[in-house]
Amino acid sequence: MGMCIDVLIVDWDHLMSVPEDQHYTVLHEVGASVDQEWWDAEPQHPSSVGPQWFWPSPPALGWFGKFDFGDVGYSYTDHFRTGERWEEIRSFVEPGLRSAVDQFIDPLFWGGLEYMPDRDADAPSIVPVGESSAPSDHLLWCRPAAVSSLKRLWESVDPELGSLRGPFGQYARADFGSLNDFDAFAGLLRGWGDVIGQAELRGWGVVGLRC
Repeated sequence: MGMCIDVLIVDWDHLMSVPEDQHYTVLHEVGASVDQEWWDAEPQHPSSVGPQWFWPSPPALGWFGKFDFGDVGYSYTDHFRTGERWEEIRSFVEPGLRSAVDQFIDPLFWGGLEYMPDRDADAPSIVPVGESSAPSDHLLWCRPAAVSSLKRLWESVDPELGSLRGPFGQYARADFGSLNDFDAFAGLLRGWGDVIGQAELRGWGVVGLRC
């Protein structure tokens, strides 16, 4: 199954009011508190349900939310494999969309912008990767300014996502696991689009934690 990932959107000002050496502990604790409340109400494994949001009860109410990717995305391996599938098909995607997906995926999955030389001149610009690189104990550390950039990218990707079905069906490598189906691939990207959209709506950041 591999390592799992907890994805939270957080009020960045609130998080920054916490001493830096306590960030991971605080985030892990609030994420786990949501899990406990949910386990009490719904005694099933998180990956057995569809994508959904969990919002905390007082006193934590108001400064974070947790997104569960559901059947595909609970394991960080799924995110890694989504990146692999994209590598396999990206050469067969038109340049503007290819550039936008490159830039949308890369900070979320890899913490870098590996495809910048291939970037289309008209593609939305994104905050430099140094602004969003994750601390060593996090899988993702995305500040509000980077979230806004990612939201602009997602707005250009989302309407065209269906056009990737053909290249995916023809060129994505068949393998074991959950990311051999285009709907699962697109669903995971849409999950990230939802995360970015909810964070951008509030002016918040996004963090990913090992769990």
